[in-house]
Amino acid sequence: MQKKCLAGLRYTPCHLTTAWSPTLDRSSFRCRSSRRRQARLTRALEIMTTHKLHIAGKTIRPHGATISPDFRTPRVLCSDPWDYVALWLRRNKQKSAQFHWQQAKHFYVATQTLTPISSPLTSYYSLLNAAKALLISKGITFTEIHGVSGSSAEGQRSLQNEVVKFGATGVLPALCKYLGEKTNEGNEFNLKKILWNIPFIHRAYLLTYPSDTELFLSLEDICFLRKSSSKEAWLHAKVNPRYVNAHTRNVIQPGFELFHEKDESYSLRRKKRFKWSGRAIENSLKEFAAYHRTIRRRIHPIFASENRWYLRKAVAGESDLRNSSLALIYAAMHRFSELSRYDPQSMAGHLDAKHNWLVSEFLRLAPMQFAYGVACEITGQEFIKPDAF
Repeated sequence: MQKKCLAGLRYTPCHLTTAWSPTLDRSSFRCRSSRRRQARLTRALEIMTTHKLHIAGKTIRPHGATISPDFRTPRVLCSDPWDYVALWLRRNKQKSAQFHWQQAKHFYVATQTLTPISSPLTSYYSLLNAAKALLISKGITFTEIHGVSGSSAEGQRSLQNEVVKFGATGVLPALCKYLGEKTNEGNEFNLKKILWNIPFIHRAYLLTYPSDTELFLSLEDICFLRKSSSKEAWLHAKVNPRYVNAHTRNVIQPGFELFHEKDESYSLRRKKRFKWSGRAIENSLKEFAAYHRTIRRRIHPIFASENRWYLRKAVAGESDLRNSSLALIYAAMHRFSELSRYDPQSMAGHLDAKHNWLVSEFLRLAPMQFAYGVACEITGQEFIKPDAF
């Protein structure tokens, strides 16, 4: 006599006592194992019947430009984008935009001669003029004010007490609107929160604040796959196993899924698909551009010798500030420039506090990261640097 129980267990009479003793119903476990094997087989067959998308003889990958990327043109390999973009603007008869771009370059060059206490002021004006060059080149009207302000909260000197307030009009709101982002009008965020959201200093941030949550997942071999004999295509990337843990499948939601491959590697893909046909390439590019713009809300670059891409995780506390690196660099640098100009002793204090390395890394890397990002948006081309920053 047997009694069935939940979760694949059954009870059989015990020969030594009158109690019931549980034994495993192995059929349920065989079923689960079979489903897992079938899922892996289906995944393997799908990979075998896919290929990477190509155009103009090169693999299509995420682009540094969010709004008007040109996937046909080769990548621009240059030590810095200043002269190339100036030439591009001149050829396209963008005289006013070219003037502001040159101003941005001059302020950047001046920054290299200054100490970290003074450099935020010239760095910010480099960013300001680069942003103006972008907006003017795209025919975007804006009010000639910064669009952001800052203040220091009472208490000890810390990044949490440095407040950045997003404005309603000016360069920053116009930049956010152009990039299709929230303007955060009237909202306040502290510098610690803003720096947490910037990929190229995220490692420095976590070393400074080791108890804080990691926000970005590193992606490798990122590309777009198309199923053979089909128009269905999607984003695909590999994930290093050392970045995968029990929470990874949850934090990549919504819209992404993770697969554990047979060789113990991991791959990630976006659930939503788009249509791609080599016979209707213009329509395919148009649909792909919309798809690409959507994924760029979660996929963020670090401009380097080979541009690196990161998926923004859905973790606690991240949903209220989802702007691009361009907007966040601009906002953070404005606050540092205010300290440099109006309260240099406080600026010096931040450079002598426990977060000094994080601040120094931001001040050193931000101007060129911003310049590369704006260069991509102005020209629609992908920029990479031949050596590390």
